[in-house]
Amino acid sequence: MGFIPISITDYIKIHLTRNPNDKKQVITDSLKNAIKDFKNGVKCGCGNDIWVIGSAFTGNSCFTCITGESFPSGDYEIDEAIHKSIQTADSEPIMGYYNDDGTKINPDLFLKPGLCLICINEDNPEEEILCNLTRMDQKNEEDFKCFAFRKR
Repeated sequence: MGFIPISITDYIKIHLTRNPNDKKQVITDSLKNAIKDFKNGVKCGCGNDIWVIGSAFTGNSCFTCITGESFPSGDYEIDEAIHKSIQTADSEPIMGYYNDDGTKINPDLFLKPGLCLICINEDNPEEEILCNLTRMDQKNEEDFKCFAFRKR
């Protein structure tokens, strides 16, 4: 699913509803500082883009480093940060795996099912993309199925 885009104003309303003792100006300032850092290219220690909402409260880190989850599944992110993360034709070439909202996915963060470990395609570079997409697509499934599986 990826991040759910949200404006700063709407996020602050939700945050203050859930955390009524927090100060609106402190939250606003923290989010604006995190957005500024994001737009200036500040990265998480792991090299990924920072998660603006999480970074506003915990320091500049990406979603995975803050939450321990591979990628967002219905979590909020400030809309300005989502739109910047999608690169244009004038920037560096887009390489890797991305959610529909432009957030990069690291396939190394997905555990390989046992079926993959005994598959003849496991070490085949020509099958790597298909294998990664199959694993990422089924990340929340109870039973892993791969129609390209061939036992070694």
